[in-house]
Amino acid sequence: MILSKRWRSIWTMVPKLDYLEMISDDTNKVVIGGLLGRLLGRLLERFFVRSDQKRLWLLRFIDESLQAHKAPVLEALAIGVDRGGHVDVVDVGNWIKKAVHSRVRELGFILRWSAEPTRLPNNLYTCDTLVSLGLSNKILVDVPSPACLPSLKYLILDSVVYKDEDSLARFLSSCPLLKTLIVERHHQDNVKVFNIKAPCLVFLSYHYVKLEPHGEAIEGSLVIDSPALRKIFITDHSIDSYSIENEPRLEKANINFRCYPDDRFRTSISSVMCLELVLSFATFSWFSTIGYSYLMECKIILVHDLDWLQPLMFLLQNSPNLKVLLIDKTFIQVAEELPLSWNQPSSVPGCLSTHLEIFEWREYKGRNEEREFINYIFANSKCLKRAGFSLKSTGNHKDRKNMKDLESMYRVSTSSQLLFSTQVEYMSVSGETRE
Repeated sequence: MILSKRWRSIWTMVPKLDYLEMISDDTNKVVIGGLLGRLLGRLLERFFVRSDQKRLWLLRFIDESLQAHKAPVLEALAIGVDRGGHVDVVDVGNWIKKAVHSRVRELGFILRWSAEPTRLPNNLYTCDTLVSLGLSNKILVDVPSPACLPSLKYLILDSVVYKDEDSLARFLSSCPLLKTLIVERHHQDNVKVFNIKAPCLVFLSYHYVKLEPHGEAIEGSLVIDSPALRKIFITDHSIDSYSIENEPRLEKANINFRCYPDDRFRTSISSVMCLELVLSFATFSWFSTIGYSYLMECKIILVHDLDWLQPLMFLLQNSPNLKVLLIDKTFIQVAEELPLSWNQPSSVPGCLSTHLEIFEWREYKGRNEEREFINYIFANSKCLKRAGFSLKSTGNHKDRKNMKDLESMYRVSTSSQLLFSTQVEYMSVSGETRE
C-alpha cells in the first residue's frame, strides 16, 4: 500500500471501511468512495493510465488493507467492485472471513464483475454480530444448514442468484429478528415461488420487473407469511399469483402489480392508512369490494388507459376518513384516451363532507367527465384546504382555458386555495412535502 507509516497505523484501526469502485467509460477513471478515497483516487490517476490497471491495483489494495486491519471490532464494511475481470487476484471469501472475525455489524457487498456469481463462505451465515447485510449482483446465495443470524434486522438482496428455493427459505428462517427486507429480483435468479416467511418483519420492499419492455412475460409467485408486517412496497410484473398469510394489519402500502391477489391479500390492504396504487385490471375491483376505514392518504397512479372515474367514486364511498387524494396521470402517453363513465352518486361520500383537505391532480386535461368530477369534488368538500392542478404548460391556450374553467367553479370551502402547475406542493398527512 502506498501510504506513509503515520497514515498506515491510523488506517488499520478505523472502525468503518468503505471501498466503492465505479468505472466511468467516458473518462476511463476509477472513483473510490469512503475513507481516504480522494487520496487513493489521485494515486491511481498518477501512477496508472489504463482502467484495468487501476482496477487490479484497487482489488489488491482492498485485499492487503483488510489483512492489515487490526481494530478489535469492525462496525461496518462496504465493498463495491464494478465491471471487469481480475477476480482471480483476490479471494472474496477472505474478505468475508476477516469481517466476521472482526465481529462486523454492517456488511455490504456489490459485485458487478463479468465473472460467474460468487459463492460466499459459510461463516457469513452464522455471524452472531451482524445487524445489517446487503448483497448485490454477482453473488450466489447458497445458505448451508444449519444457519443462524440471531442479530440480523436489515437485509437487502439486490439482483442476486439463489442456489434454489430451499436456500432462500433457510436464509430467511435463520433471521429470527429480521425487521426490514428489500428485494430486487431478476428473471434468472432460480426462484419461481418467492416465499417470505419472517415473523418479525415490519417493512417489505419487493421489486420484480423484466427490463426488456417487449420481452416474454416473466413467471413467479409471491407468498408472504409475516404477521407483524406494517409497510409493503411491491412492484411485480410477473404473471403468477400473490398470497399473504396471517392477514397482517398493514398501515402503508405501495402496490404495482398485474396479477390478481388472493382474498387475504385484499383483506390486509383494508387496514392501510396510506395507499399508493398503480391502477390496473388486477386492482380495479378493490375500490368497490374493500372498505378502507383507516385510509387517510391515497395516491392513484394511472399508467394504462382505463375507465377509472366511476371506480374512484367507489373508493371515496368506502374511505370515510380520507384526508388527502392525489391523482397522477403523468405516465399516460396515448394520443386519444378511452371515454370515461361518470354518474353523480346518489349520496355524498362521507370523506368529502367531513375529512378531505388536500386534492391534487397531475396532468389534468379538462375532459368533460373529468371536469364534472372536479365540479362535484369542489361542491361537496366542506373541509378542503387546498386543490392543486399540474398542467403541461401554463402558456398553452387549452391549459389557460382549463385554468380559468377551474377558477370559475364553485367551491363550498371558501377558505380553500387553488394552485396551478409549479405552485403545486403535495403535503402528506404525515407532514412531509413531496415533489
